[in-house]
Amino acid sequence: MPDDEKKKKKRDKDDWDTGVVIAHMNGDELPKYRRLAYLNRQKRPPKEERQKSDLTKKEKRAIYRAGFLAMLPQLAVILVGFGIVAVLLYFWLK
Repeated sequence: MPDDEKKKKKRDKDDWDTGVVIAHMNGDELPKYRRLAYLNRQKRPPKEERQKSDLTKKEKRAIYRAGFLAMLPQLAVILVGFGIVAVLLYFWLK
């Protein structure tokens, strides 16, 4: 690039943009409990370096099914609770 183009690029910067940093975003502005969580966290390795799971498709499905079956009682309690509230509201507002 010729010198004239370099000078023109420098002058094309907006008038209000002086390049001054007002607030550093390095984590010091976070509350103490969040700062500790972010500073001690390990970064996730890139996708290429991650190890593949040695579980088969059938085993993965069994794990997912077991997890959902473990959550099923809580879901049933919540749905029954909403049903009771709906019935009470129906009779109250009738």
